Amino acid sequence: MSDLLGVIAPLKKFLSNTDESISVPVGNMDQEILSLSKGRTYLIPDFQREIRWESENVSQLIDDISSGPKYLGNVILTRHTGQKFSIIDGQQRITILTMILSCLMSRHNSRMEVFAPCQLSIESFSEFWNLLGRGFAAEELEKPEVIKADQLQQRQKYYDLWQYISAQSVIADQIKAESFLENLGKSTVNIILNKSSDISDGIRYFIDVNLKGKQLDTEDIFKSYLFKNDSRKEIRDEWYRFKENVTKTAQLKMNYPLLKFLEHYFYCDLYKDPKYQGLEFGENFLLKKEFKTKEAHPQTFREGTHIIELIRDRSYMLQSLRNLNAAIAVMIEIISSSSITSDFSAHFSCCKNGKPVKIDPNELKIFHNIMGKVLKDSAVLPKALIMKYILSTILREDSGKKEFQRVYGVYLFAVLFIIFENKKSIDVLLSVLKADDENWYSELINQIKSYFSPDRITDAKLMAQYKLAANQDEEDYRFRCKSLATIYNFFKIKGDSVAVDKKDLKPLYQFITDSDKFSVEHFIISDSEHITTLFVIDGKEETYTYERQFYGKYINSLFNFIFIPEKLNSELKNNSLPLKLGEIDPSRICCSYSLMYLKNVQSLGDSIQKAADDAKRYKDNLDLYFSRDFRSEYVQFARAMLNEVIEKIKP
Repeated sequence: MSDLLGVIAPLKKFLSNTDESISVPVGNMDQEILSLSKGRTYLIPDFQREIRWESENVSQLIDDISSGPKYLGNVILTRHTGQKFSIIDGQQRITILTMILSCLMSRHNSRMEVFAPCQLSIESFSEFWNLLGRGFAAEELEKPEVIKADQLQQRQKYYDLWQYISAQSVIADQIKAESFLENLGKSTVNIILNKSSDISDGIRYFIDVNLKGKQLDTEDIFKSYLFKNDSRKEIRDEWYRFKENVTKTAQLKMNYPLLKFLEHYFYCDLYKDPKYQGLEFGENFLLKKEFKTKEAHPQTFREGTHIIELIRDRSYMLQSLRNLNAAIAVMIEIISSSSITSDFSAHFSCCKNGKPVKIDPNELKIFHNIMGKVLKDSAVLPKALIMKYILSTILREDSGKKEFQRVYGVYLFAVLFIIFENKKSIDVLLSVLKADDENWYSELINQIKSYFSPDRITDAKLMAQYKLAANQDEEDYRFRCKSLATIYNFFKIKGDSVAVDKKDLKPLYQFITDSDKFSVEHFIISDSEHITTLFVIDGKEETYTYERQFYGKYINSLFNFIFIPEKLNSELKNNSLPLKLGEIDPSRICCSYSLMYLKNVQSLGDSIQKAADDAKRYKDNLDLYFSRDFRSEYVQFARAMLNEVIEKIKP
């Protein structure tokens, strides 16, 4: 590591855009330690994290300084040629202090002397300084040059912080501002100067300081290692594009965090290289245990090594970001459109024996719809299956029609996984994700078949039923139930693949898109604003109110939905299950899953009606039934439903 120089100095000398000499007493004389020239620029390099401070952090800083001069910690710099310094550590504080000084100048410069700060240049947001000079005017934010310069979509965050700073009384009131400014100027920082101008030294020191001190978050660490190993513009541009793509997915309400994109990509791609077989890394991208590469001259890496340090391949990391961005672009195409677009369709061009093979437009619409269902579901892990399919099939130039149709298997596995597994079940997916392009699909089929094992399915059912019935979150189980019905109605394991009969393409597409013919009905527990339902007891209509906790637990559970024509749906109204079963005409239902549902739910309806048959005590009896007996009977019903689904699709 290069030589370091450290000295505690007044903040005014560090920030003021003037010639400054920072000295320390040596004997009877002052010895200059650091010279800072007027016109210098402090640069926040793009390996740094984005602005992370919130209003609470700003408020704490302002309150601290308002009470008197303060020691404001370390500022670590790398000096470059000329008058430019990179801020290696302390950028959050320096950015906010610079904004505070600029705000004081814009408010009070004609009435009080405010020292002008040095230029602060943010590499990932080159228009920051210009916006600061214009008081972060709202109309400036959406100018094309500002949007283009904002590579990490930070401008709104800076604007909000500026507005918060401007509104503080200690900034707005001149008398308070004068006292605050005096304290600010007398506050001190510990300047630590890394004399080397090599950017890699700066990044290495940044990582070392933050790993041993206050922890960066995993994204910041990842980016720092990425830029340390490759300082080229290409890698930065792809990272910025990646951040922009992830922001788009969030805006489109797709729950797929940035770090999960990276984690899943490595699972999908890294293990195709035999030398990484057996490698285990955690969500922080650090090795879980010591690892020795599988090659002629193996290398050993200790536990805790960052995965980028292990790979140490600039070309691989650049291509990985490009591949990941291409995959996310396909996902964005899917979730941002209600049906196929020309861009989406273009991904599915294929040939056989040198001749173009056309995929039925209805089948393409099915591909689009079922991938969209997985991507829009709140469960994150199954999205890795879509990523694997996109990387190994859609983005490959030699994929044929049969390879594209593997999406049916991806969808089936994703549905089974969502129903039976939980957020910690990534091991169930790993054998598929880690397999190479030639073997991943056969491994996926093996995993699907594992759900047909009596022991596995029984345990999975019980776990799933407990999870779903508990309804601990606000996930929309309509999509999940529709997916379950879809695989029951149309999917079949045939040999080593998942197939859909060509004759079923139009009926399948109609089922997943026609909300009139296949409307979603809360069937066992009706969706009611007043959580009530209607019974007929001894020929008289009676209203029953569910206990709120019971209602919330089951209203959106997986097996509370049936798919029936919209007109029939409206006719059933808010009736209780026994009444619905008595009034519904099966001949009006075109969904096989719903017909199977009606057969299995009959015994549950009989039990509910039996509990309500005493006209004088029906409320007490139903209260007792729903609190004591309903759960076990509902579990039996759910178990029967799952058995029928599995029996229908398995070979």
